[in-house]
Amino acid sequence: MSLPDALRVVGLASQAEMALVRRDAVVGALLAQAARAAEGTPAGPLLSEAARLARAEPGREAVRQAALSLCRMGLQEAQADALGRPAGGVP
Repeated sequence: MSLPDALRVVGLASQAEMALVRRDAVVGALLAQAARAAEGTPAGPLLSEAARLARAEPGREAVRQAALSLCRMGLQEAQADALGRPAGGVP
């Protein structure tokens, strides 16, 4: 993934994370956009599952927390791509 693409995913995932924290109604759309941008990367499946959960049961707190965790994991993967090293890896 190129640096501009990785930074785009980081930005989109960050917006989705904040929407989850604030319980915004647009969270499903933001997560779907982040997941599309991250297709083919390690962050893609994490963000896709977060989007699926957010759309499936938007009112359940446990589901929101799970989606938030997946979103944060996807964000970390995208940040690692932007930095050019594996997530959790030693530089």
